[in-house]
Amino acid sequence: MTVVDNGVKHAWSYGLYIQDEWKLLPSLVLNYGVRYDQFRAFDAGIEQKFDEKIGLGIDSFFKASPNLIDEGQFGAPIILTPFDYRTGRQYGVELTATYDAGSFSSYLNAAYERAAGRDIVSSQFQFSPDELSYIAGHFIPLDHQQIVTISAGASYKWQGLTFSGDLLFGSGPRRDGATPNGDHIPAYTQVNLGVSRGFRLGGADGFTARFDVINLFDEKYEIRDGTGVGVGAPQFGPRRGFFVGLSKAL
Repeated sequence: MTVVDNGVKHAWSYGLYIQDEWKLLPSLVLNYGVRYDQFRAFDAGIEQKFDEKIGLGIDSFFKASPNLIDEGQFGAPIILTPFDYRTGRQYGVELTATYDAGSFSSYLNAAYERAAGRDIVSSQFQFSPDELSYIAGHFIPLDHQQIVTISAGASYKWQGLTFSGDLLFGSGPRRDGATPNGDHIPAYTQVNLGVSRGFRLGGADGFTARFDVINLFDEKYEIRDGTGVGVGAPQFGPRRGFFVGLSKAL
């Protein structure tokens, strides 16, 4: 049955902020304030279940942003400083698949995303004149844009134990190339494994003990290499790590 819907959907964005500046010393200025933002809109997507076990879905989004707020790390300290692009746009699509057969379950997500901004209009002192001049007339990818991201995982329950594994693939966030943020760091893949078991302790239920290996193959990869608009220092993904945990459900 076809149902015609001639309704209209509006998107609203609200923002309120108060800021003050206190000059403590001739060479020391303190800025402080509070900010509140609220965004109401809608995304488009569809999900379909097959035979109670298989699920497939697709979601998409698009946003055009006047005065797009971004954050940058300027210098070695990991302190993020906000700055604004006059205009911005973000859009993408995500495909999802799930399979659940009782003791075995798995999932797969694949996402394509674009995020760009043009004309930096605040905190301009953080950027070089050449960067400001180019970005004033061109959209550039935001430093955290990763065009392709894939995540997948599976778990299997056997005699009270739950074995799990997952992986994360990324095509790499941005770095400088022929233009600001015009290139990206190399792609990377991280694989994790884990095992857990629920048990009773002192007559109480809800305890879980688990053991995890993060970055099983100890792949060395960069999240950022220190170049790019809003990037001030290189950072790396986690090395191989072994973790033991004990939790109690409330």
